[in-house]
Amino acid sequence: MSYQSQTYAIAGRQEDLERHLLELSVVDREQLAVAKRWQERQEGPLLMVLLQLSFIDLQQFSGLLDWSGQGRMDISY
Repeated sequence: MSYQSQTYAIAGRQEDLERHLLELSVVDREQLAVAKRWQERQEGPLLMVLLQLSFIDLQQFSGLLDWSGQGRMDISY
């Protein structure tokens, strides 16, 4: 897989994650915007940034990791 296609795949997964977070009201749009700005500075995964900012807790983090790694299964909080 080329670098460009890997970058596109990662961006697509993040868009799916962002949509999922908003649909389930895990975070609101303002929190997501803050987390994305932090993510750009730190160049790290969005889930880690959300956890560092205390926008999600460890249980939500774990569930979201499972969701993102296993075909985006439905989870509730």
